[in-house]
Amino acid sequence: MHLVATLDLGPLRTMIKGMDYAASTAFRTRLAGELNIAGAAAHAAMIAPLEKQTGLHGTTIPRAIHDRPAGGWGGLSYTLATHGGDIKPKYFGASEQGSGVEAFPRSAVSFYPGAFIKSGFGAARNLSPKLHGQVFERYEGRHIRRVKTGVFIPTEFVEGRSRAAFEGVVSSRLRPMVDGLLTRIASGA
Repeated sequence: MHLVATLDLGPLRTMIKGMDYAASTAFRTRLAGELNIAGAAAHAAMIAPLEKQTGLHGTTIPRAIHDRPAGGWGGLSYTLATHGGDIKPKYFGASEQGSGVEAFPRSAVSFYPGAFIKSGFGAARNLSPKLHGQVFERYEGRHIRRVKTGVFIPTEFVEGRSRAAFEGVVSSRLRPMVDGLLTRIASGA
C-alpha cells in the first residue's frame, strides 16, 4: 500500500503573487482611487443634510467643504474638512420686522428683539452701506455689536443628519470597494 500526497502550489503561488502586488505601489494607487470615489460620494451626500441642518442655501455649504484626496502627499487618507465661525443672521435671510430682526438659522424662525439692519428714524429708515447688511444690537447705551446665530458649520458637519449621511456612504460603499479590491488581489487578478 502506497500513500501518495501531492501538493498543488497553484493557489499558494496566486496568493503570494497577490501579496507581492499588495506590497507594491500599484496596490496603494488602486486603494487610493477607491478611497477617492467613496470620499467624493460622502462629500456629495453631506451637502443636502448640512443645508437643512444649518439653514444655509445656495453655494455656501458646497464651498465650505474642502476635500483632500488620497494618494500623493496625503497617503491613504481622504479628508473632508470645513472651517468657520459663528454665522451671522445676514446669511439666513434676515429682515427687520417692527421691533427687531427675523432670520432663519437652522431652517427655523428666530427673532432678535431690539436688533436692526437699517439706520435712520421712522419711515426714513434705509439700509446703510456702512453696515453691509449685517444685523446689530445696542448694548450699554450707545454701543452696538453684531448679532450672532450660534450656528457653526464645523459643529454641524459632525453632528446629526450630515454625520449620518457620511457614515452611511462609508459603510455602504467604502467597505465593499476595499473588500472587492482585496478579493481581486488574493485571487491574482
